[in-house]
Amino acid sequence: MNTAQVERFVMRFLEAYNCRIIEKTKHAVIVNLSPEADKELTGRSYYWSFVERTGVEPETMTYRFVFDPEGDAAASAAARPVPAGPRNGPLGAAGPQPGAAERQAQEAAGPGNSPPGGLAAASAGPAGPVAVAGAVSAAPGAAAGGGTVPAGSSGTPSPQGTPAAGATGPAASAGAVPGGAAPAAGSGGSPPEAIRSADSILGRYFGTAPAPPVGRVPRDEVIFGSRRLQQLFATALNNGRFTRLFEAPPQAPGSPLPRHSAPLTYCSWMNVNYKVEYSCDMKRSEVHSLAIQMTTGEIREEFHPSMLTRKLAPKLPANIHLLGDNLTLSRAASILEDYLEQKIRRTDLRWADRANQVLAEEHQLVRLYYEGMLTAAEPEAREELEIRYAARQAEVDWQYRPRVHVSVINCGLFHLRAEER
Repeated sequence: MNTAQVERFVMRFLEAYNCRIIEKTKHAVIVNLSPEADKELTGRSYYWSFVERTGVEPETMTYRFVFDPEGDAAASAAARPVPAGPRNGPLGAAGPQPGAAERQAQEAAGPGNSPPGGLAAASAGPAGPVAVAGAVSAAPGAAAGGGTVPAGSSGTPSPQGTPAAGATGPAASAGAVPGGAAPAAGSGGSPPEAIRSADSILGRYFGTAPAPPVGRVPRDEVIFGSRRLQQLFATALNNGRFTRLFEAPPQAPGSPLPRHSAPLTYCSWMNVNYKVEYSCDMKRSEVHSLAIQMTTGEIREEFHPSMLTRKLAPKLPANIHLLGDNLTLSRAASILEDYLEQKIRRTDLRWADRANQVLAEEHQLVRLYYEGMLTAAEPEAREELEIRYAARQAEVDWQYRPRVHVSVINCGLFHLRAEER
């Protein structure tokens, strides 16, 4: 099975079990299992016994089934955000570029004049944006006074990158903190997470409340050969051996409504898919799909391929009339078994004649080998040789004796339109 076939099977399985699809992508699906699917796939027998005893509302598991691990990994890597550098720049970019105010201050200082010492210290110090803000406010005064900054003037930055004592410039009003740290631009005070945590009970007593933990969604790779896919196969085989489907009524072109306004007549067909194995020293298998109409007893062969071209639904369509059944399910199954037995008897049985001939030859060889040993054996060793002789005869009989084994793969009850049988 390829990836598309596995995905189609899994989605049909989830739809059949009425699971809730949370998110469907090209490579995976996040699904919340129904109670029936949870019982089959999770193995939580103790939890479900607790639910049945107490009658509480069950909480089913949520899984993420991945059909294409390589494509899913590539999509996750492409969607992952790239970490930014300083000042929200690209990672590995150069340092922060000077702003418009800094360029004006440099132009005001003139090409021959060096920038003020406080400005150089503020630009190079750890204060960052706070020191630059103070230096920019002092730049116009520096231009008017011939390129010097008076000591103690408004907004004069200190060498440590913080406003000097008595400064009342923008640097002091910006809320500078020790060490040059400043609130993030556009933050407007506390972040939304802190505001929400302050309104909670823990936030009132401890200042902040931790965010609730995010539930982990188990991830399973559902690819051909995986244990999860084998589990889905086994569940579908055990619980899907019998089905009941209704043929959808014909629809008018371009309209979801049925084409016929009068009630349609439906008849019931019982379909059984048999597996016939012809075994000897070799084996050959055949699949026979037989169906019998429950009203008239008509038998049709190759019924399953004809159902693949019809549109079937598990629910009874509206405005239809079902014909009554004249046969019971057990009687219909007996008729189909008799029909299959007669069909097997009409097949070419020369393979069985050849197998019987080989079986007689093998029995003759085993008999000649062990009869000589039994004649010459001591009385105490005779019993052990007889046991080995009987075991060898049974092995030859199992290997070469021709036999026909018939088993039922699955069966179903199909309600089809009577006029198109």
